[in-house]
Amino acid sequence: MKGLGLALLIVVLALLCGLHLAAGARFSSPALVFDALFHHDPRNYQHVVVVKQRLTRLVVAGYAGAVLAVSGLLLQKVLRNDLVSPSTLGINSGAVTFVVLGIYFLGLDGAALFWPALAGGIFAVGVTFLAASLVSQGGRDPLSLILGGTMTATLFSSATTFAISLDPDRFGNLMGWLVGDIGNFDYQPLTLLWPLGAFGIGMAIILCRALDLQTLGTEQAAALGADPQLIRYAALALAIPLAISAVCVVGPIGFVGLVAPHIARLLVGETGRIAMISCALIGAVIVVATDMLARTLFSPQLLHVGTVMALCGGVAFLAIVLTTLRRRMA
Repeated sequence: MKGLGLALLIVVLALLCGLHLAAGARFSSPALVFDALFHHDPRNYQHVVVVKQRLTRLVVAGYAGAVLAVSGLLLQKVLRNDLVSPSTLGINSGAVTFVVLGIYFLGLDGAALFWPALAGGIFAVGVTFLAASLVSQGGRDPLSLILGGTMTATLFSSATTFAISLDPDRFGNLMGWLVGDIGNFDYQPLTLLWPLGAFGIGMAIILCRALDLQTLGTEQAAALGADPQLIRYAALALAIPLAISAVCVVGPIGFVGLVAPHIARLLVGETGRIAMISCALIGAVIVVATDMLARTLFSPQLLHVGTVMALCGGVAFLAIVLTTLRRRMA
């Protein structure tokens, strides 16, 4: 059944990629898309649109969705909490704040922004854990972690707004990125960051067995020969940079890391390498589909991908929270 679910995801993603390349202000026929990809004519405007605009957006969307989904699954496994994700832990908000501060105070740009973003993500996780510990008085209530993450995200979002208000003109070209969006030139930072994403996903697949043992509990994992502390640090060391690499390219697109693992559990379960690979494919499907909606819903006007994702993801998040509460009360 797992193999069938994985094959289904591959077919869905392939069909969606073809539709993404064809859809836009003006629909392109499959023959035109094929010619643009394999017999590209730079003098043909439609070929240029397909290759230079839609294809680049497709690659960026697929990458962002895959790394965010894997990051979310890693966090949910290692923290044994189905409600955590890069967005609900405040990682995305912390990264954005430190990027804005890096631009304002240090004049950083390009690939150099990865480092303040990474520092912001790590710092935000620390603040979230501290806030959750204070809320639950040292306990491990899963909802307290989400509350701590919400508080952290609000804090960092306020700091970001304050920093931007100091010099609005300086951050004018970042407005789309701050909301979460995919642009035609996002492939430029992607060319520098995709090896990090590929390495992180590969390591996550390799560590699947150890991560699956972690979900059994600390004592059970230790009895089976695993080092729970080492596994936790390794998972966080993979999950945070994966999420940060997506934030650096497309901004703080939320809910992918929360929703994709839940869909993967329904299709192929939550253990094994197939579950991790399927989660990456589901994340890619979600963001590619969202980007296509953002381009076509009110065509020719473009919507921000982060806005569309927030609308859809907010409903999904509410459904997941209600389901989790009912399961715990049962």
